[in-house]
Amino acid sequence: MATGDGSQALKMIQETWPSLVLLDTTLQDTDGIELTRRIRAWEKSGTGTGISPWTPIVFLSSVTDEDTLAKGILAGGDDFLCKPVSEVVLLAKVRAMLRISTRQQEICEVHRQLKEIASLDSLTGIPNRRHFDDTLSIEWKRCIRNETPLSVILSDVDFFKQFNDIYGHQAGDSCLKAVASSLSESLFRVEDTVARYGGEEFIAILPGTDANGAYAVAERMRQSAIDLCIPHERGIDGRVSCSFGVASTHPSPDSAPQQLVKTADNGLYTAKNAGRNRVIVKLE
Repeated sequence: MATGDGSQALKMIQETWPSLVLLDTTLQDTDGIELTRRIRAWEKSGTGTGISPWTPIVFLSSVTDEDTLAKGILAGGDDFLCKPVSEVVLLAKVRAMLRISTRQQEICEVHRQLKEIASLDSLTGIPNRRHFDDTLSIEWKRCIRNETPLSVILSDVDFFKQFNDIYGHQAGDSCLKAVASSLSESLFRVEDTVARYGGEEFIAILPGTDANGAYAVAERMRQSAIDLCIPHERGIDGRVSCSFGVASTHPSPDSAPQQLVKTADNGLYTAKNAGRNRVIVKLE
């Protein structure tokens, strides 16, 4: 693809994300150096991974001024070829830049995979406590901006210590995996998240959901755990079950998300003291 218009060039790059950009220093509506700055700024704004995607930019110019060369490199350019350029030299430069670009893409992919692994619980495969803390902070701020409610559901596998004592830790691990999967499948919205909070505890974040909506989700979770029909001779009705504490609030700059979790924990404590296998809602 080729164009002599700077704005059109940026649009084409954003739509197709090419492997290499050959850029003349002089365009119809802008100079190549300014366009390079805009390309680099766009690349940085489009990632949350910590490593910005990178497209090699090679300048083509009939000007050999050293000041222009320096400005181009500082703006984010990667190489500079003086016109006219021989086909041999151009192909050599293109191959070299594509080789570097391929390695950079591989690094980005490895970084993405490592970040994903770091945010998942190794046993259950669902998000871990670290991911929950980060997500809660983000959703808290978003709900403040949007003036919407935020709810959390804290759950605990009933009599899990006794389950481990009777059936062994391997069975306990299998139980936690099954429960984690059932809780995750009980969430129907993509913006909702359930994570392993620690041990046999799980926690869900429900942005934009009030107390009534969160209670309905918790009830669905409770039933899904019972429906697993995992035998537990000391459990409720001889099966594995879970207790749930629900907390809901309208986040504000004057309050902290940790208080919402504490309120949910109080609800979970009440649910366990009331006989387990139930949902208790606590309002702030």
